Amino acid sequence: MNHQLIIFYILIFGFLFSPSHNTHGQDRWKGYFSYKKCFQVDETDDFIIGATELGLIFFHKETRSISVKNKINGLSDGGISTIKALGGGNTILIGYENGNIDILRNGEVHNIPDLKIEALTASKRINHFLYHEGSVFCSTDFGILEIDIEKNEIASTLIIGNEATFLKVNTTIIEDNFIYAATSSGVLRADLNTSLAFYENWNLISDDNQEYCDLAKSSNGIIAVRGIEGESTSIIQISETEDTALRNFNQFESITWDGRNYILATRNQVHFLDASFNITQSLSSVQNSEDSDPYQPSFKDAFSSSSGGLVFADWDGGLFYKSGANTFQQILPSGPYSNQVLKTSKIQDDLWIVPGGFGSLYNNANIPPVVSILKDTEWKFFTRSNTDLFTSGVRDLVNIAANPVNPDNVFISSWGNGVFEFGKTDQEGDIILKKHYTEDNSPLSNAPGAPAYRYTRVWGATFDNNGNLYMTNSEFVDGIVVYNAADSLWYEYSYGSLKTRYSKIGELIIDSNGYKWVYAVGGSVKGIFVFNDNGTIDNQWDDQYRGTISRDDDPDERNMGKLELWDENGEPLTNNIYSLAKDKNGYIWIGTDIGVLVQYNPENIFNIERPAFIRIKVPRNDGSGLADYLLENQRVTAIAIDGANRKYFGTEGSGLYIISEDGTKTVDHFTTTNSPLPSDNIRDIEIDNESGEVYISTDAGLISYRGDATSGNETFNDVYVYPNPVRPEYEGPINISGLANRTNVKITDTAGNLVYETISLGGKALWNGKNLYGKKVKPGIYLVFLSSPDGSQTAQTKIAFIR
Repeated sequence: MNHQLIIFYILIFGFLFSPSHNTHGQDRWKGYFSYKKCFQVDETDDFIIGATELGLIFFHKETRSISVKNKINGLSDGGISTIKALGGGNTILIGYENGNIDILRNGEVHNIPDLKIEALTASKRINHFLYHEGSVFCSTDFGILEIDIEKNEIASTLIIGNEATFLKVNTTIIEDNFIYAATSSGVLRADLNTSLAFYENWNLISDDNQEYCDLAKSSNGIIAVRGIEGESTSIIQISETEDTALRNFNQFESITWDGRNYILATRNQVHFLDASFNITQSLSSVQNSEDSDPYQPSFKDAFSSSSGGLVFADWDGGLFYKSGANTFQQILPSGPYSNQVLKTSKIQDDLWIVPGGFGSLYNNANIPPVVSILKDTEWKFFTRSNTDLFTSGVRDLVNIAANPVNPDNVFISSWGNGVFEFGKTDQEGDIILKKHYTEDNSPLSNAPGAPAYRYTRVWGATFDNNGNLYMTNSEFVDGIVVYNAADSLWYEYSYGSLKTRYSKIGELIIDSNGYKWVYAVGGSVKGIFVFNDNGTIDNQWDDQYRGTISRDDDPDERNMGKLELWDENGEPLTNNIYSLAKDKNGYIWIGTDIGVLVQYNPENIFNIERPAFIRIKVPRNDGSGLADYLLENQRVTAIAIDGANRKYFGTEGSGLYIISEDGTKTVDHFTTTNSPLPSDNIRDIEIDNESGEVYISTDAGLISYRGDATSGNETFNDVYVYPNPVRPEYEGPINISGLANRTNVKITDTAGNLVYETISLGGKALWNGKNLYGKKVKPGIYLVFLSSPDGSQTAQTKIAFIR
């Protein structure tokens, strides 16, 4: 390849994958997405493209380079439902589950949000695009849109159901000046020379009005697939005179015609069929060029590329293309094992992820065991296929706890199979799964009367500073179990207020007094529970505890009285708890179904008969003098505290809130509408206080947000600035880290003129590279002067700008 051609491809590649807009502050967001679940494939002149729900995989044909396009770096949405590459050039149509439409043309995204924002009760899902003479017919769950791609707008809406009613259209094709539509009520046809917006011009041409999911051209009429995608289907040839059943296929996924063959994908095979629909070749497994063993894909779509090689979408492995006579290359961007994420933990420099979850009423979701670990830039996976202790019955990994005394010692709890212990083979060795703790080798117990080894439910898992792991063991007498990792000793706590067969006990936190806070989500003990073991894990008889069971029903001397979430008047507020966190003042923040509650006096939780759990009032500031409770009536599913003591609240259905230290002001509110969040249902929030990176687990995948705050230092020994130098192409914030909380930061030029001033949040300050007048600073050296809040400590550093 000559140098001019290489430069040309580099320019196209860079243009195509550069962010097209920055409306969400994308420079602060980072996706940790899996691109395994590829469901559709297509190609342009330069790229082979694979569609996944959260983004597009691009494989450059000449350079063999791989990249992705998603909501963080340019697309307008997540939840992709279909794509279409237009013949020639690099124009790609992208449809979404919510009705949104993007046109990606030469690297620039043109959004058509009209359908998305339309107040429509029917599903707006985009199912298929068909290009014809400058227009695009867009199949939806309610009809067809005609799109003018030159004007980037919807030209007309075709409601083709009987009596102009909504009708689900799965796909369309054009043949002999007719447009055909495979719908949920048969195959319809209309003459392109008539008004397509008039429903009476659409006629049923199939012999029945069952659902048809796909269409293909034929020399004698058309090929129609009767049935639902992914299920059993019949291939029907529809002609002017009759319908002819050709073949049946189970788990049908897609069909295309490449001019010589039909290429039909089922979940287990790709079939090549001639014009008479005779199978000439079938493919059920492939030889991956990166692996010596045959691989069995889960096919979703397939076509023959312009180079003649087969390309297919694999629901389990991304995008594949035929790279040799008998080999296929897997195109899969780096990422976690899947987008099922329940819990994350930053352990030293590694990111750990588990995908477990809960079914209805906190029963099992039966999610297979997987641990994804990101070390540097490489992902490592523990799965059933490579981990002996992950047997067929293991499921629902729900929590991660790292030993503060030995951070290589990591425990993962499961909702059914006890606890798994990870560690290194030696000081420099790899992390391995070392032990599995069940009812056979520990005090952890299976639920009475339940099948053995299936209901050892451990959810909460938290270490104290001495390396003692506290765990919640649900549905058993000994609801709290402690493991001393250093001495390999186990201890059980039997508290009357947790002694119910159907108690389902959630997460556990340890407050500044050493008290342990737990919540139960089921059974008669549902609600808050607090215990104090007095630092003697080997002696439970000097303990104190309070829960929802009174002394009358639990006369244990250790029971310090009934505890509920009472308001200031001693009235119970709720017993539905979903999250707990301790802030830097030692206060306990509680996420419930009515919003956020705060316990400001946890040190006296055993001394006050009815301690008040406060609902913070947030002034409306609209002149009315009224206020609302913080996140009133929202289900708060996750809470995290950053280095500046600000609160991050995850909700079910309303995204992520960043709230001021005292809870009275909203700093930011991120949803799928105004940010790259893949879902508004937040499962977990974890903050890396060293870097300020906030990991946000949603029910659609993991994303992170680079926050403003890190944990503050006591001295300025570790101050550093990045990037430094600041190069011309950099547009993001400059980070000044390693500071004390609320450090005064002054930035001047070398002549001593003040350029910028701020107060750090926690241990980090951000500067946008602009002066006091909002203009970008000129090239040169800038001095940064730092002083602690009381002025007792000072430091200085420099920032270089290259323009």
